[in-house]
Amino acid sequence: MADYWTGSQWKVTPAGVTTLDNRYLIEKDRVHEEDVPGYTWEQHMAEKTWVDLEDFKRAMAIARKRWPKP
Repeated sequence: MADYWTGSQWKVTPAGVTTLDNRYLIEKDRVHEEDVPGYTWEQHMAEKTWVDLEDFKRAMAIARKRWPKP
């Protein structure tokens, strides 16, 4: 299946948000998830040195628009 969006490090696929090399996947039903209220995926990924945070934020925004909160 075709990807919905592809950035420099992240892409939005029918399965969810994943790195281009498919090593890290956030399934589509988890894009709105917060481990602790107020602790977002963006905050979690900002702690990782390998993440292109701006690309990740764009991917998550697209994914959240595609799969709105139930």
